[in-house]
Amino acid sequence: MPKSCNIILVVGARPNFIKIAPLVIELENEGLNVELVHTGQHWDEKLSNQIFEDLNLREPDIHLETPQGTMNSQLGFMIQKFDFHFTNSDNDTIVGVVGDVTSTLAAAISAKNTGKFVFHIESGLRSHNLGMPEERNRIMVDQISDICFAPSKDAVQNLLNENVDKERISFVGNIMMDSLFKNIKKIELAYEKIIPVYGIERDFFITTLHRDENIHKDNLKEIFTALNEFSDNYDIILPAHPRLKKFVESESINIGKINFIDSLPYIEFLSLVMNAKVCLTDSGGLQEETSVLGVPCLTLREETERPITVELGTNTVVGTKKEDIIKSIKLLLKAGDYNKMKADLWDGNTSSRIVKELMERVNGKI
Repeated sequence: MPKSCNIILVVGARPNFIKIAPLVIELENEGLNVELVHTGQHWDEKLSNQIFEDLNLREPDIHLETPQGTMNSQLGFMIQKFDFHFTNSDNDTIVGVVGDVTSTLAAAISAKNTGKFVFHIESGLRSHNLGMPEERNRIMVDQISDICFAPSKDAVQNLLNENVDKERISFVGNIMMDSLFKNIKKIELAYEKIIPVYGIERDFFITTLHRDENIHKDNLKEIFTALNEFSDNYDIILPAHPRLKKFVESESINIGKINFIDSLPYIEFLSLVMNAKVCLTDSGGLQEETSVLGVPCLTLREETERPITVELGTNTVVGTKKEDIIKSIKLLLKAGDYNKMKADLWDGNTSSRIVKELMERVNGKI
């Protein structure tokens, strides 16, 4: 890859920043010209301002300022914006997308339609539930990407099963671990500072809920009822997205003794996760982070696109029925200590492997 080659990296939601930060740093350390584009698909001012400091990531070069709206309206807006931007970029520009949000799909489609070389980080993850927009996004992006950077061996197999040419597939490991390992000392040290902020005086559970299928009255009632079964002996901390708070208030859902707090910055949040007795979540990335941190995780969904965490025994998919959640929590509490997961290439060096492969592959292809 020539040193003057432009690389456009696209982010649109908080997990994208966590995954892209180490890659930006690695590419720029190689002297490459990187343009960071933030679509604004998800925007929380408090989180957005803090995430750059937490990850030692510079500010994006471009903000598309995508308005809030339906998935289709956001997709259409971003495709138009990217079409103009990519059309006016250098012919040898390559575009990198990450994850499975609407921004990922919009950038990949626009890039290919303007003749750009596209690589996708976190390729091959599959929940096999096409009802999830994230699943549809993953499949479409993988099919049109020139390089599919896979985080795990099952992801590689998923791509092969979908007839993705093996020459387009590269198993590089989990880039989220690059950010986690790089910041692990800060995460460890942050806990003593945040204990008084949240009044933590006993063992606690940490919970996150953000997926559309769980922002539902019946599901939330089941989940909250299950959590409150343990609230006499444990604090239940739930960093709540404004959308979840608004829904709970509008539907008058009883949260019992659950401690709803504002969404937390990356370092503070993982510090709480690291010290939690149990983590309950519908987040894909958190299933991976808890597995590496050695925190037992219960996934509040019917399936997961991270089956490696289940296979290696660090995560259990429990659904949203209160009886199943209560039973699973009791089993975890009875089991006691929990082992940390050791997965192939989840070693904090994924971004360097991606850069090495880009420099080898792209040099000979564009």
